[in-house]
Amino acid sequence: MGGIADYTGALVCQYPLDRAAAVALAPRPDRDLQVFSFNLYDAHQPFTFRISFDALAAASIDSLRASFNADPNRRWAGYLAGCLFVLHEAKLIDLRDARHAGLDLALLSTVPLGAGVSSSAAIEVATMTNLRDHFALADPIDPMRLAALCQRVENHVVGAPCGIMDQVASAAGRAGALLKLLCQPHDLQGFLDLPAGTRVVGIDTAVRHSVGGGQYGRTRCAAFMGHKIILAKMHDMGRAAGMRLVADPTQGYLANLSLDDYRKYFRPYLPPTIKGREFLAKYGPTADPATTVDPDTDYAVQSATDHHVHESQRIKNFLRFLEEAAALPAANPARQLALDKAGHLMYASHISYTRDAQLGAPEADLLVDLVRANESHGLYGAKITGGGQGGTVAILASTSDRATTALQDIAATYQQQTGKTATLFTNTSPGALQSGTHLLPLPV
Repeated sequence: MGGIADYTGALVCQYPLDRAAAVALAPRPDRDLQVFSFNLYDAHQPFTFRISFDALAAASIDSLRASFNADPNRRWAGYLAGCLFVLHEAKLIDLRDARHAGLDLALLSTVPLGAGVSSSAAIEVATMTNLRDHFALADPIDPMRLAALCQRVENHVVGAPCGIMDQVASAAGRAGALLKLLCQPHDLQGFLDLPAGTRVVGIDTAVRHSVGGGQYGRTRCAAFMGHKIILAKMHDMGRAAGMRLVADPTQGYLANLSLDDYRKYFRPYLPPTIKGREFLAKYGPTADPATTVDPDTDYAVQSATDHHVHESQRIKNFLRFLEEAAALPAANPARQLALDKAGHLMYASHISYTRDAQLGAPEADLLVDLVRANESHGLYGAKITGGGQGGTVAILASTSDRATTALQDIAATYQQQTGKTATLFTNTSPGALQSGTHLLPLPV
């Protein structure tokens, strides 16, 4: 719950699935980095990439991103090679040091690509964790810093403007629990065990999406544009009242703006749409390090800001209702009511993804509608996840056999109506830092 609200500073929560990316690391006799993908090998696609340590050390982050994005067949390698570059950039290792031998990195992942279940974050975290242990870094990388380094790989080496929640969940997730993360910038606030007898299930729409896609970036950019317009209005109001405001009363995060204040004082001043050049002329660039305002693009500022401010409040209420349900016995009617309220907030989030964030997908709408039609079978709520535009629908459900049958029927109905295979994700597992790395002897 929270999805794209991580980059505007919301409290978000994620639940880890039983899918994983594994990266094997072995030294090479030269000073090259070679990466290999078993997944691409099996798919008969270009599956290797090679670059010298010296070339990585000499590269700028902009030139490296341009290099990986110039050829679609090598962009995937940026998720792995980018980890080594970012460690060098952060001065945690020195790739120019001749004592460092080259490396082979081999990737095998069971996390489906483009399904909205953090496939890229899983690859980054698996790679970064392995590199951290291989180099026995003197400066320990705690889970939050590791996640931030992985986010830098995604934002600046690969060029996908994601927030940080996927990397944190992949690194620090706990099986069977919701990870709670306040994204200001990344404060892990613990875990919430689901109420007894409930679970989170995912159904993959088989519609592939990418956070590097155009609409995701436009929506993110529009939210930061809305934030800047709100700050300008705050300062106008302060001057009119004879007050001098601090630089940013929201402390840099749109999520810190109360919903009531937003509706009363600021929403009326947000343009439904604005051309990029008009915004730049009046307000200048935004504070977002991962996107830039395109002068020729029309941005839906009001609706994007609506989504983020309302989503921040929805998440808080969602967690509160789950906590209420967890504290009540199964026979108490108030428990069922709390679960229903949590589920309806998921529906509201899904609608907002489509209407306000403009990141919906008809296939995801179909799955959510099928869940609503089966609420009496122990299904409480559903929503599109991640960057939207396809991917996976998350469902809050009972652990009962009746709910299991309903989920299987939904997947079958979806396949009949769309011709797409609906994969169910029904189990959970821990993050990479709990799983750890394992040293294996090389064959003689």
